[in-house]
Amino acid sequence: MSKLKDLIAKNRLTIYVLIICVTFMIFTMTHEKPKVSIQTVNESQMTEMEKTLRENRDLKNRLAKLEPPAPVKMVASDNIIPVDLTLSPLTVIEEGIQIPFEKVYEDPAWVRPDYQPYWHSINGQWSSVPDRIHNSYHRLFVTQGTPVLWNEALHNCGIAELSGDIELPVYGNKASDTVAIIAVNHLVADIFLYNNQVVLAGTPARTGIQVLAVDLRDLVNSVTGEVMALNNNKKFIFQLITPDGYEIDYNNVTVSF
Repeated sequence: MSKLKDLIAKNRLTIYVLIICVTFMIFTMTHEKPKVSIQTVNESQMTEMEKTLRENRDLKNRLAKLEPPAPVKMVASDNIIPVDLTLSPLTVIEEGIQIPFEKVYEDPAWVRPDYQPYWHSINGQWSSVPDRIHNSYHRLFVTQGTPVLWNEALHNCGIAELSGDIELPVYGNKASDTVAIIAVNHLVADIFLYNNQVVLAGTPARTGIQVLAVDLRDLVNSVTGEVMALNNNKKFIFQLITPDGYEIDYNNVTVSF
């Protein structure tokens, strides 16, 4: 008996730990967590109040994407390159160089839509009214040809439904080496470059659309002798002009080489 007491005394801490562990296991086994099953509530199972609350929540979310939360004046500033730092378009034509381009798509009879189904608020990101108004001011849209940027440009200018008919060329085995130009109600005949200023010379029209492609590497050329570094970002201004040299529209673009 004394040996047993000695054994218990020596291993008292171990015995306490075992008792605590066994007690915890018994407690866990006898106090199971209640099982909760989540089931989808069908439309027919919802009360009129629940339907109204859900409809109000959805409408609030859609409204938040359509307009600002409060009445404010909004002026989108995209004048990245100041006017005083650009030459006149005619000077670019006379002193610059002509760069090649590929006509990817053209439809002289195309009529610009006032509204597109994918601009509706149920589609989320394209439904912003301020963005739609701002983009409607422009006849010129310029972007690098990566899938994300190209898709954004198609939606912004309202020709997403033509995406299946337009296949951008890939220069240099990279989509980013393609610069896509969308001209609305304007027929571009020539493209000229002087440093970071690109002039699209053509004729305004009441209808029509063009999609043009330029090799990014052609924009590296510089008539002043400056070597534009690759693997860098550079700001360009693209100008849509009349045959007399008057600017119809412009687009400031930061191009990544």
